[in-house]
Amino acid sequence: MDGERSPLKFLISDLDRIVDTLAPRALACSWDNVGFQIGYAGQPVDRVLCALEITPAVIEEAVEKNAQALLSHHPLIFRPISHLTDEEAAGVLTLEIVRAGMSLIVAHTNLDKSPVGTNRALAELMRLQNIRFLEPEPGNPRFGMGCIGELPQPISIKKLITQIKRLLKIKRSMPVVCDKERNVQTVAILTGSGNDAVRGFDMRSADILVTGEINHHAALDAAIMGIPIICAGHYATEALGMEYFAEALRNHEEIIKAGVEILNAQQQSPPFQYL
Repeated sequence: MDGERSPLKFLISDLDRIVDTLAPRALACSWDNVGFQIGYAGQPVDRVLCALEITPAVIEEAVEKNAQALLSHHPLIFRPISHLTDEEAAGVLTLEIVRAGMSLIVAHTNLDKSPVGTNRALAELMRLQNIRFLEPEPGNPRFGMGCIGELPQPISIKKLITQIKRLLKIKRSMPVVCDKERNVQTVAILTGSGNDAVRGFDMRSADILVTGEINHHAALDAAIMGIPIICAGHYATEALGMEYFAEALRNHEEIIKAGVEILNAQQQSPPFQYL
């Protein structure tokens, strides 16, 4: 019968449903745009490429690897679209995805709040103990924004910076707001942008905030209020989160049963160069 689904096929709608189970769209921030953004819900899929964000290189890699779906953290379509042309970056990338016959699913702030998301990934990489959510989701304690946990023992911020650089493979200097000789043990984590965390940071709950980036005014506020902050980079703190989420998908029963390959994008890099 036309339109009847084959029980043997794993569809984009199945992938979208599983992503929503692990990182519920309903938990995304009100300003965010997540979920199924481009493609056909009934498209069969046996290979998915996961990336922090969509770039020409990521799309090319997906085509070369015969992936039918892209899963990204940063939304490609973020604001309402009034036109779709090759005269702006989002239009160029959207048209390329459509031309390649691929679909796109996005998990952004909903993934930040997931127990298999970006913040948890960094907390585990740093081997924090007693990991819990920095801001538990009201009415749903299994999810929450950010993470907090303890280092095995107190160390100086200078040593913590060295550890983070090694773990995230960062070779450049990192912006910090702190006394580098100060000892810390309880660490709050908010990958990506940490501006909002500075405004409500409670020094009674954590000794230091590790985030991706903050702006000038947030840094000034932190310095005035004596809040130690390490800015390890937006890309560096979140790219590993997509790899962590990809592993959770690989271990999902339906993904395993359907034989769907979940791949990590190799052709991605931060947009900034440091000269």
